[in-house]
Amino acid sequence: MIRLYLALVVFLVVSVGSAWAGDEIGLRRQNFVYHPMVLEEIGPRLDPEVHLGPAVDRRRAYLLEIGEDEFAGKQPSPVRNVWDRIRNGFELPPLRGSLVAQRELWYGQRKELVANISQKARRYLFHIVEAVEKRGLPMELALLPIVESGFEPGALSTAQAAGLWQFIPGTAQRYHLKLTEHYDARRDIVASTEAALDYLEFLHRMFKDWQLALAAYNWGEEAVSRAILRNQAKGLAADYESLSLPEETRHYLPKLMAIRNIVLSPELHGVELADIPNSAYFAGIDVHLPLDIRAVARLAGLPASEVQALNPSHKSSFISGKGKPSLLLPADRIEAFAQNIANYPATLRAKSKSAGRKNVGKSLVGLKSTEGSPL
Repeated sequence: MIRLYLALVVFLVVSVGSAWAGDEIGLRRQNFVYHPMVLEEIGPRLDPEVHLGPAVDRRRAYLLEIGEDEFAGKQPSPVRNVWDRIRNGFELPPLRGSLVAQRELWYGQRKELVANISQKARRYLFHIVEAVEKRGLPMELALLPIVESGFEPGALSTAQAAGLWQFIPGTAQRYHLKLTEHYDARRDIVASTEAALDYLEFLHRMFKDWQLALAAYNWGEEAVSRAILRNQAKGLAADYESLSLPEETRHYLPKLMAIRNIVLSPELHGVELADIPNSAYFAGIDVHLPLDIRAVARLAGLPASEVQALNPSHKSSFISGKGKPSLLLPADRIEAFAQNIANYPATLRAKSKSAGRKNVGKSLVGLKSTEGSPL
């Protein structure tokens, strides 16, 4: 009996050892070789050939021809800030090819631009990450406003796409983003984020593939559907990399994946991201008095530019009042603002209700401003 037991133990040890050795050999065989033209642009920072040993180097994992299942058991990093939270939520499969490497190099040579965009993102990124995480979506989607607008809510394209997520009027209407004489919901941080994620979820349900969904976000679902049908009619593959796409769309996903890779390892690319705490930057408060930007800034103790940056959807200077969406302010200024509104003189309240927009602006001229001139 003892001999049988010992024989069984030896068999198990040898079997496990062979399996480990086999796994190691399998991993070592996988590699990625740069295209010579790309290697020439990248320079000496990376070796021309990358070998994957048993210890996976996640900094370069997106370059390797390995299966996503090998990373299924990876442990999340400690969350010190929003960027860590984003890294832990990356789910999209790697995208190979020279376009990603070229865009990484492009951003790496524009360190000030990356720093500036990440600084703008500090106002909005926590909210977007919360919304993406709540829906269980790939965290790469939280970086999409970098590609779309550089985190500039006032951005307007030649195709009349506006806001962080760059909605054109037609798509905005489909996703219930109001466009009026005084209000453009495409620039509303909260409303446009919900609409963008609704649209992205719709596209993913339609194509069952995030790469095709993202191509459709840029080019339109009908255009991508036609491209798929053309390939199928010719007996060709109909995945993202096999489709014939216009130049802008062909570069769209590589841009996002390059940004993902930079966020994954900013030090590897020589860039610095603004520190963004893992906490809410802004909060909403309902205000029924019609106040203009300068009045809100005074009552909140903020520069008017900060109020404008959080409430860019208003075409006029009046950003609160009956029927207006919640006013967004830095979370640490909400309490002070609420107290100042509560102490707002009753006589001025009566005037603001009866006289409307014009008199409200005049009634607050005497209050001390934190910024010398209005926007």
